[in-house]
Amino acid sequence: MDAPKPLAEQLAECEVWCVQRSEKEYVPVAEKGLRILPAHHAELVKLFPGQEHRTEGWVLRADVLGLGQLFLFVMMMLSGLGMAFVASFRLVERTEHPFLYATMLALLPSAAVIYFPLRLLLRSHELIFGDDVLVVRRHVFRRLDAEWRLPVGDEVRVGLAYRGVHARRPSKDGGHHAQLSVVVSSGEAEIVFGDDLEHAARARLAILIDHHYNGTEAVAREA
Repeated sequence: MDAPKPLAEQLAECEVWCVQRSEKEYVPVAEKGLRILPAHHAELVKLFPGQEHRTEGWVLRADVLGLGQLFLFVMMMLSGLGMAFVASFRLVERTEHPFLYATMLALLPSAAVIYFPLRLLLRSHELIFGDDVLVVRRHVFRRLDAEWRLPVGDEVRVGLAYRGVHARRPSKDGGHHAQLSVVVSSGEAEIVFGDDLEHAARARLAILIDHHYNGTEAVAREA
């Protein structure tokens, strides 16, 4: 049997498929989502950037950037700061102290330009595999931002599926389409998280959880 496509690619293709259809068409399919197959566990051979093993589970950090990505990130922030100042200056250029007033007006938008990108960057997701509970914690600026707890029974089902979150991209019915989340269920309980992550990060979290509960073989990781 041929190996399946990487899960992140399947996830991206599924969301593109949703873009091309109306909400009435894509919702029934997207709610079922993507299954995590045993063959996907082979992706764990290579560690994901920011993936760290812990005694009770894993941590996936988002602050691992290459030099090119870091340069682009800094340039985008500087560009945003510059645009905020220029827009503020145009409002007060006819006053006696335009640079002073422009600086004061630009403080709030400049703070937003800095805060929100850093919030996306300086975050991590922690997986804790307890004996009878799965705990997922999201940390932002090293502080606990959200926590999901799932009582674990005999069967744990892991997938990527639509649970009401939309992304702002063009679609037939008004500019939104399904954003698939990591969905973990056991018995009648279900937790949903990760919709704000990139495709690769969502896929890796789903595979890590599925391998822990449903994997039959250890994965030999690359050195």
